[in-house]
Amino acid sequence: MNFYDYLTWRGDLTFDRDQFNIVDNLLFAYSAYTDLREVITTDEPITVHEAAERFFKLHTEEECLKSGSLIAHAPVVLRRMGESKRFGDLLITDYVREIDEETSTQFSAMHFVIDNRNSYVAFCGTDDTIIGWKEDFQLSYRKVNAQLKAAEYLNRTADKSFHKYFVGGHSKGGNLAVYGAMEAKDSVKKKIIRIYSNDGPGISSIAMNEKEFKKIGNRMIKVLPELSVFGMLFDNHEPKIVVKSDKNFLYEHDAVGWMVSGTDFVRGTLSPDCLVIQDVLNEFLEAMTLEERAELVDQMYSAFVNAENTTDFTQKGLSAVMKFLKEVTHLNENAGKSMEKLLQILGKMLTERAEGAVKSTVKNVTDALPDFLKQPLNRNSKAEEEKDEKE
Repeated sequence: MNFYDYLTWRGDLTFDRDQFNIVDNLLFAYSAYTDLREVITTDEPITVHEAAERFFKLHTEEECLKSGSLIAHAPVVLRRMGESKRFGDLLITDYVREIDEETSTQFSAMHFVIDNRNSYVAFCGTDDTIIGWKEDFQLSYRKVNAQLKAAEYLNRTADKSFHKYFVGGHSKGGNLAVYGAMEAKDSVKKKIIRIYSNDGPGISSIAMNEKEFKKIGNRMIKVLPELSVFGMLFDNHEPKIVVKSDKNFLYEHDAVGWMVSGTDFVRGTLSPDCLVIQDVLNEFLEAMTLEERAELVDQMYSAFVNAENTTDFTQKGLSAVMKFLKEVTHLNENAGKSMEKLLQILGKMLTERAEGAVKSTVKNVTDALPDFLKQPLNRNSKAEEEKDEKE
């Protein structure tokens, strides 16, 4: 059961009948990936149902899903939310979306008004643009524009009403939720009930404000799949909830695969592989100066520039990926060694998982065979063996 099933099972219960829960958090955070610039203006309040209706007058579900990206389901999820009693009449307010190649900025956020007392502020994670991914990598060596905009957005939109706020996002959106809450003015901080980072990277030492971070620490929850790579970067040691996913390897980051039971996730435990990858990634970053990290991001972006988006890159730019990895290993001796180690670990994990899948398939096929076919072909019956011995 995933959040689609949750919408079918729970969608007829309004928030008056069944209060906000952690699965609702993920639905708000994930649906925020939907690009609504064509259908609403910044100052226009609009219901979830109407926003989805307008969007799908211009697009089809097939068009949305064909990209195969990790955020492809977002508009479809928004539509299913709009069709439900639970979410359909909720207002979307304060919508903003900005993509600026010149300043390497990808930022989007919106409010979902749950009732006359509470709202969920959803920060969009990394979208399918190359700019969005470049800004992700810039988190390793500086405060990024999206973080600064997240704090400004909260101060501007959450200080004008008497509402209390849940704040969250998925992937980079989780990082923006935490950073925005950390740097929000005290009058806004007091209104924040809970901060959800759904597999979002933590706040790096460069962007960390320890004094302000302590003020929100007891309201933070990080939700992670069992094999979390992105969410364990720059770990800030906040409370964590680990969930099982029906996807494998790095695709566990895709929230569509997170397993739901009732109004909660199916709980799991962090994979040992996750902890090993975290250690190696930390080694990799620590081996490089901030200048070298910036140089690395520029080189990566050079490899990406011929692609319009990340999906296009993965489909057409594999040679660019190999070129990029080769350049990385030569950028800095220590960083190169850590990168080689990381690639070896990832290769080993992929091999082991592939072997496991093959073994599982063979076992399933074997178990389904009739009993007489499971016996070795050259094996005689006991009676035949005794007859042979007498002769």
